Amino acid sequence: MENVTGARHYEVVAWRADRRLTLYVPGIEASTTVDDPRTAEDAVRDLIADLTGTDRGDITCDIRLGRPWRSGI
Repeated sequence: MENVTGARHYEVVAWRADRRLTLYVPGIEASTTVDDPRTAEDAVRDLIADLTGTDRGDITCDIRLGRPWRSGI
């Protein structure tokens, strides 16, 4: 979804699995994992940029805890 500034916004669902944080981006049907939750936003932006070709600086995201099948996504 593009907003008026040209930034692309993505919803992200995150959950703990095997001592890692899984991050799922339903808008592009892709996921990644991180060891440190403090790196989650950077990891998601890198994933989205790599897969969509969007400039990393133009990507915003909301990360919420849950599971895709339980969060209404």
